[in-house]
Amino acid sequence: MSLAHDLVWAVRADRFGSRARAVCDRHDLDERCRRRAREGATPPEPELDRRGRTLVRRVWTFDTAPVGLTLCGPAYRDTPVLYATRTVRRLTGYDLSELRGENPRLFQGPETEPGAVADLRAAVEAWNETTVELTNHRRDGTPVRVRVTLAPLAGDDGTVTHWLGVQRRVER
Repeated sequence: MSLAHDLVWAVRADRFGSRARAVCDRHDLDERCRRRAREGATPPEPELDRRGRTLVRRVWTFDTAPVGLTLCGPAYRDTPVLYATRTVRRLTGYDLSELRGENPRLFQGPETEPGAVADLRAAVEAWNETTVELTNHRRDGTPVRVRVTLAPLAGDDGTVTHWLGVQRRVER
């Protein structure tokens, strides 16, 4: 399985700790990831409900993974960024404080392909997982080619409460 698929699987899991450790081991992630998965430490976070805090902690566990993770709130709130891992922040040049509360459209720019954006929008509207390649833009405007997997995260009642974006830089 791919790292992106395994990360979505772990974040969605009822038994997160054991799944997170399995992902760290399977993909040889660094000791910091293993320690966070083992100890269940918690990052500093904005005021969120219990589910939001749980998901932020899960994503934060993979802060140093070689792919970036972005946790967003629900679409009816314009999918605001709640947390973005260090990998995302390095890739995009944004600080976490600049990303929190913003829609991931922030990464789009003049070279972003409308078809890929339409595919992402359609997935959100239908509550489906999708993967696309597109050109995002760093904070300084520099284009960067990425493969993005967007996955819905459902609550106990089956309603999508959050969205998880997994992105990896790819060559053109």
